Amino acid sequence: MPVVNLTPHVVTVVDEDARVIRTWPGAVEPARVEAERVPMGHLDDDKCRGLVPLIVERRTRANLPEPREGVWFIVSSVVGSAHPERDDLLIPSDLVRDKRGVVTACRSFVISGRSPKKGKGRAVEITKRT
Repeated sequence: MPVVNLTPHVVTVVDEDARVIRTWPGAVEPARVEAERVPMGHLDDDKCRGLVPLIVERRTRANLPEPREGVWFIVSSVVGSAHPERDDLLIPSDLVRDKRGVVTACRSFVISGRSPKKGKGRAVEITKRT
Protein backbone atom coordinates (compact mmCIF):
# COMPACT_ATOMS: atom_id res chain seq x y z
CA MET A 1 0.00 0.00 0.00
CA PRO A 2 1.62 3.33 -1.05
CA VAL A 3 2.60 5.87 1.62
CA VAL A 4 3.40 9.51 0.77
CA ASN A 5 5.28 11.65 3.28
CA LEU A 6 3.81 15.18 3.33
CA THR A 7 6.09 16.47 6.12
CA PRO A 8 9.29 18.43 5.44
CA HIS A 9 11.30 15.86 7.42
CA VAL A 10 12.56 12.39 6.71
CA VAL A 11 10.24 10.00 8.57
CA THR A 12 11.93 6.91 9.96
CA VAL A 13 10.10 4.11 11.74
CA VAL A 14 12.11 1.93 14.12
CA ASP A 15 11.28 -1.12 16.20
CA GLU A 16 11.76 -1.48 19.96
CA ASP A 17 15.45 -2.33 19.40
CA ALA A 18 15.98 0.87 17.34
CA ARG A 19 16.32 -1.09 14.09
CA VAL A 20 15.04 0.85 11.08
CA ILE A 21 11.86 -0.65 9.65
CA ARG A 22 11.20 1.93 6.93
CA THR A 23 12.19 5.48 5.93
CA TRP A 24 10.36 8.02 3.75
CA PRO A 25 12.08 11.16 2.39
CA GLY A 26 10.73 14.60 3.32
CA ALA A 27 8.32 16.30 0.93
CA VAL A 28 9.50 19.04 -1.41
CA GLU A 29 6.12 20.76 -0.90
CA PRO A 30 4.93 19.71 2.58
CA ALA A 31 1.35 20.03 3.79
CA ARG A 32 1.10 23.08 6.05
CA VAL A 33 -1.55 24.66 8.22
CA GLU A 34 -1.39 28.44 8.40
CA ALA A 35 -2.24 30.25 11.61
CA GLU A 36 -3.53 33.78 12.07
CA ARG A 37 -2.56 35.05 15.52
CA VAL A 38 -4.83 37.53 17.26
CA PRO A 39 -3.64 39.30 20.45
CA MET A 40 -6.07 38.84 23.36
CA GLY A 41 -4.35 40.65 26.21
CA HIS A 42 -1.75 39.71 28.77
CA LEU A 43 -1.23 37.25 31.58
CA ASP A 44 -0.81 39.32 34.70
CA ASP A 45 0.83 37.15 37.34
CA ASP A 46 2.46 38.60 40.45
CA LYS A 47 5.45 36.29 39.97
CA CYS A 48 6.14 37.42 36.38
CA ARG A 49 8.73 40.11 35.73
CA GLY A 50 6.47 41.58 33.09
CA LEU A 51 3.30 40.90 31.16
CA VAL A 52 3.09 37.68 29.17
CA PRO A 53 1.21 38.15 25.86
CA LEU A 54 -1.87 35.97 25.29
CA ILE A 55 -2.98 35.17 21.75
CA VAL A 56 -5.66 33.14 19.98
CA GLU A 57 -4.82 31.22 16.83
CA ARG A 58 -7.21 30.74 13.95
CA ARG A 59 -5.93 27.83 11.88
CA THR A 60 -6.64 27.21 8.22
CA ARG A 61 -7.09 23.93 6.39
CA ALA A 62 -3.92 22.32 5.06
CA ASN A 63 -2.98 22.10 1.41
CA LEU A 64 -3.59 18.34 1.24
CA PRO A 65 -4.01 16.36 -1.94
CA GLU A 66 -7.40 14.75 -2.52
CA PRO A 67 -7.77 11.28 -1.00
CA ARG A 68 -6.62 8.50 -3.34
CA GLU A 69 -7.82 4.94 -3.05
CA GLY A 70 -5.27 2.78 -1.25
CA VAL A 71 -2.85 5.64 -0.44
CA TRP A 72 -1.79 6.83 3.04
CA PHE A 73 -0.36 10.31 3.68
CA ILE A 74 2.10 11.01 6.53
CA VAL A 75 1.36 14.42 8.08
CA SER A 76 2.16 16.37 11.24
CA SER A 77 -0.18 16.25 14.21
CA VAL A 78 -1.21 19.86 13.48
CA VAL A 79 -2.24 18.97 9.93
CA GLY A 80 -4.01 15.82 11.14
CA SER A 81 -5.97 17.73 13.78
CA ALA A 82 -7.05 20.30 11.15
CA HIS A 83 -8.61 17.45 9.13
CA PRO A 84 -10.51 15.12 11.49
CA GLU A 85 -12.74 14.02 8.59
CA ARG A 86 -9.83 12.35 6.78
CA ASP A 87 -9.05 8.72 7.58
CA ASP A 88 -6.09 8.46 5.20
CA LEU A 89 -3.64 10.49 7.30
CA LEU A 90 -0.85 8.91 9.34
CA ILE A 91 0.62 10.92 12.23
CA PRO A 92 4.02 9.84 13.61
CA SER A 93 3.65 8.59 17.18
CA ASP A 94 5.76 7.12 19.98
CA LEU A 95 8.56 9.49 18.98
CA VAL A 96 12.22 8.59 19.49
CA ARG A 97 14.54 11.44 20.53
CA ASP A 98 18.30 11.83 20.69
CA LYS A 99 20.23 13.13 23.73
CA ARG A 100 19.42 16.74 22.73
CA GLY A 101 15.69 16.01 22.51
CA VAL A 102 15.56 16.13 18.71
CA VAL A 103 13.10 13.67 17.12
CA THR A 104 15.02 11.05 15.12
CA ALA A 105 12.32 8.45 14.45
CA CYS A 106 8.94 7.10 15.49
CA ARG A 107 7.74 3.64 16.44
CA SER A 108 4.17 3.88 15.15
CA PHE A 109 1.56 6.03 13.42
CA VAL A 110 -1.79 7.31 14.64
CA ILE A 111 -4.49 6.95 12.00
CA SER A 112 -6.32 10.28 11.77
CA GLY A 113 -10.10 10.15 11.80
CA ARG A 114 -10.36 6.76 13.50
CA SER A 115 -11.27 6.02 17.09
CA PRO A 116 -10.19 2.87 18.89
CA LYS A 117 -12.92 0.26 19.25
CA LYS A 118 -13.62 -0.89 22.78
CA GLY A 119 -11.92 -4.21 23.50
CA LYS A 120 -9.82 -4.12 20.32
CA GLY A 121 -6.26 -4.13 21.63
CA ARG A 122 -4.59 -6.82 19.58
CA ALA A 123 -2.30 -6.18 16.63
CA VAL A 124 -3.91 -6.48 13.23
CA GLU A 125 -2.89 -5.55 9.72
CA ILE A 126 -4.93 -2.55 8.61
CA THR A 127 -5.37 -1.50 5.04
CA LYS A 128 -6.85 1.83 4.09
CA ARG A 129 -10.61 1.83 3.73
CA THR A 130 -11.88 2.55 0.26
